Amino acid sequence: MRWLVVYDITDDGLRHKVSERLKDYGLERIQYSAFQGALPRHLLASLETDMKRLLNEGVESDSVMIFPLCNSCFNNRIEIGAEKELEGREEGLSFF
Repeated sequence: MRWLVVYDITDDGLRHKVSERLKDYGLERIQYSAFQGALPRHLLASLETDMKRLLNEGVESDSVMIFPLCNSCFNNRIEIGAEKELEGREEGLSFF
């Protein structure tokens, strides 16, 4: 299953730790505070545990959100502006 992970973290150091951890899981950055990628269920559970542990270092307003993203939803996304080279992009799919 593909997942979209977005976060809002105030501290630069903690934000860096979170982004590096997301990369460790093989997720790719699609925006400054957003990553996407496929994760099996057991890795999703591990990621959730890691994010909870990291957020304990932050302030109460910090958050990480993890959304399931089915293939149909991913393939029907609308990109405005610079097109990103995303893993899983269907060949020939273009909105521009």
